[in-house]
Amino acid sequence: MKMYYEEQVIDILGKFERGTIMMIKRWKQKGALFLCIIACIWVITGCSTNSSQSDEKSTDTPKQESVQSKEKESESASNSYKSDNLTTKTTKNTTEQTNKSTSQTATKSDYPRFNAKVIHVADGDTVTIAFNGKEEKVRLLLVDTPESVHPSKPVQPYGVESSNFTKKSLDGRNVEVELGNPERDKYGRLLAYLYIDGKMYNETLLEKGYARVAYVYVPNTRYVDEFRDIQDKARAKGIGIWSIENYADNNFETTNTQKSTSSSVSNRSKASSSSSSSSQSTSNTSPSVNSGSCNIKGNISSSGEKIYHMPDGAYYDRTKEEQMFCSTSEAEAAGFRPSMR
Repeated sequence: MKMYYEEQVIDILGKFERGTIMMIKRWKQKGALFLCIIACIWVITGCSTNSSQSDEKSTDTPKQESVQSKEKESESASNSYKSDNLTTKTTKNTTEQTNKSTSQTATKSDYPRFNAKVIHVADGDTVTIAFNGKEEKVRLLLVDTPESVHPSKPVQPYGVESSNFTKKSLDGRNVEVELGNPERDKYGRLLAYLYIDGKMYNETLLEKGYARVAYVYVPNTRYVDEFRDIQDKARAKGIGIWSIENYADNNFETTNTQKSTSSSVSNRSKASSSSSSSSQSTSNTSPSVNSGSCNIKGNISSSGEKIYHMPDGAYYDRTKEEQMFCSTSEAEAAGFRPSMR
């Protein structure tokens, strides 16, 4: 009986063992399946999350790119605006500098010159030059020296000094000639600035006190501001023509020169009348015409031809007198012919 129970217990324990083992095996299978299901769910969930994040990222990327693009465009436009403003300011400054430079006094190297030789000095501001096989009378621009050889005026103070200075400085010398604009005056003379050894002689006359700034006519005003500065310095020093009070400012006229002018004209008139009477009595030429005063203008053209002009002549007002005559016979006796008009 005892053995029977033992066998039953052993049998029960065996069944329990076998059931336990089967249960464990089943739980293992179920656990593997459960783990597999969990893994699948996790994978699916993870892919979905990644896809969602990817979609969100892909959605955000164009937005970010768009924002960045707009920011870049804004920055580019801002830089472009600044650049345009800088360019505009630079251009404006350059233009202002150019205009300012243009408005300033022209430099002496801006204008062409030609070489010539001074062959004759008439007075301080008038010379004759030779170039290219021809001769031309030249009047120095923007300066005026006292008279020393005027036919109807006495020798003025510093007239001889200025004339001698010009002879010493220019006569027989090679010079450079810078023409004005226009190039000639109404008497046919060249209007020019002369350079000797690289220095402008017009300025030298002003520096030495032998000339004043005068005959300033537009557009021949190229160096007028420089000339006036030089004149002011000479005036301040009281040299030359500026050593006589109000002399240069009064067209080189003084009480003595005015009296001398009247006396000279009177004496010349008497001498001319005497000469005219003598000429009439000894010559059978055409009768002399007396203008009533010594106002017949004698002028020597650039070609050297001597011509006199009557007060009613067509060119009388435009003619600069180089000699004055009281009668036609006096003019003809001096070698002058009448003007054709």
